[in-house]
Amino acid sequence: MSFQINLIRQKSNGTYLDCFDEIESSIVRKKDYNIKVIESNDNALKKVLIRLMFFLKFIKFFNNKKQTINFSLLMGASFGSLIPHVFFSNSNYTYMYDAWPRFHDDIVKKAKKMNIKMIFFSSHQVTKLFNKLNSGIKGVWIPEGIKVEDYSFVPFNLKEIDVLEFGRKYDVYHDEIAPVLKANNYFHLFEKQRGDVVFKSRLDFLNGLAKSKISICIPSNITHPERAEGISCMTLRYLQSMASKCLIVGILPDEMKCLFDYQPIIEIDFENTSSQILDILANYESYFSLIERNYTEIQKFHTWDIRLEEILLNIKNEER
Repeated sequence: MSFQINLIRQKSNGTYLDCFDEIESSIVRKKDYNIKVIESNDNALKKVLIRLMFFLKFIKFFNNKKQTINFSLLMGASFGSLIPHVFFSNSNYTYMYDAWPRFHDDIVKKAKKMNIKMIFFSSHQVTKLFNKLNSGIKGVWIPEGIKVEDYSFVPFNLKEIDVLEFGRKYDVYHDEIAPVLKANNYFHLFEKQRGDVVFKSRLDFLNGLAKSKISICIPSNITHPERAEGISCMTLRYLQSMASKCLIVGILPDEMKCLFDYQPIIEIDFENTSSQILDILANYESYFSLIERNYTEIQKFHTWDIRLEEILLNIKNEER
């Protein structure tokens, strides 16, 4: 079956989210598919009626001539960027982040209005909960992936940042390790005030991660339990850390236990937090093989190119 895929791209505060940009750029470079990029904008709602009047009488003709698939990335239940594009096709699909259970009823309601056939969720637990609703809209789990070539790393002996905490901090753990790292003159980088980002730009972030020995990664069900509602999922930060050849110290999300057939991180020993982090730094060379294995593993099994093939296969099977 031959069909065109419209990638409906949205902006967030004037810039694309990093996680959106990686998958979208991977989609665009797929030369074996007919991909058309549609930029969504804030004025779309105002144009709905005009577009409906103009296109309505041509919909049947165009759909018979070539089947069009609309695909988009969404955060939670924010469907606004799809208007008015999805109303002109019955073949709409979306990949969704942060689809917490409290949003599911709203997601179903909006997805039905927008003729969405299938939703790809980044979380395994979320997918199971969504499918239990029996809404008629199929949920499919597609874990987060990474565009490895966007990341870099420096040799282990040239990594200048000993311990990096980027993004959300788990204060319980941070407050344990910060004093001992400072006392032993280790370079510990983290947000000094809540909301004050560690790296000011994407380039600064990539360079900083490449120069970091240890990356602290803890899932949001631990750091923000009221927000995550018990959902333990692998986030991009785990893959970003692996792509930059950082050793991950933290807590392993539940779904990573089935995505990796080995232990890819060093689990925090909450009974001995201070001594553990010092021991890891003192014996950092002993973890080189794990770091290299993680890097090889994500190249083989966790890139967006691989994830997209699974997404496209599901779409093809649905459209038969």
